[in-house]
Amino acid sequence: MRRGHEGEGVRAWQEFLTAGGHLEPGASGLFDLETETATRSFQALERLGADGIVGPRTLAAARAHGFIEVYVFDPLVVRTAKALGIPVELMESFRLVESGAQANPRAVRFEPHLAHRKLGARARDIPYTRQSSTRAWSLVKSETNRAAFDRALAMHSDEEWQRAIIESASFGLFQVLGSGLIDLFGVSDAVPAFDESSSVVSFALVSGWFRKTPSALAAAQADPPDIRTLVKRYNGNGPNVDNYVRKITDALLRVRGLG
Repeated sequence: MRRGHEGEGVRAWQEFLTAGGHLEPGASGLFDLETETATRSFQALERLGADGIVGPRTLAAARAHGFIEVYVFDPLVVRTAKALGIPVELMESFRLVESGAQANPRAVRFEPHLAHRKLGARARDIPYTRQSSTRAWSLVKSETNRAAFDRALAMHSDEEWQRAIIESASFGLFQVLGSGLIDLFGVSDAVPAFDESSSVVSFALVSGWFRKTPSALAAAQADPPDIRTLVKRYNGNGPNVDNYVRKITDALLRVRGLG
């Protein structure tokens, strides 16, 4: 937790600080300057680095004094979920699964098989190790990472090529395909805009995807959420549906403090 975060997790932290005499009563749920100052006070008392950020060492010290954590959501998770009308816990679970819980907003995965499909013979120089006759995609890191994407993008500068390469990669925390990035910024500005503000763009991408996929949005807004329909709309009705549903469900339980 740090300044700018908000929610029940922050409120619990403020109440803990108040009980310890570091913060005036009246927990607002917003990690403001006063909360940061009070956090520094607690950290100094515990002989920790007084940076005003509630990280692992600060949490460990607080737990020793009886603090019970409440899950803290990134403000962008809260804002995006509320704008879409879907549960914050579901949005966070979706992010955790898609980002592999690494929270790397700059993540890019290149899919060379999509580039070959879009560009045909023009794509012959893009490395592509087909897994098998039934698995038409590459799992080779050097062919699918950001460096592979950058190499492919730099091969030709015409718009047809650039569009196809961007559309053949998935971007950000939710790994949304690049067509969404082009919808937001156009072909020439898509990658620079992503690199300049990848975290904000990640949430703009997933928000745009939900709004263009009303059946998925309705599934996410349902009470309880229709996770299976959401998974099918997002990743297709393939053999991994059950596994993906399990991952989302497990993440949702963890976020809710039940798993």
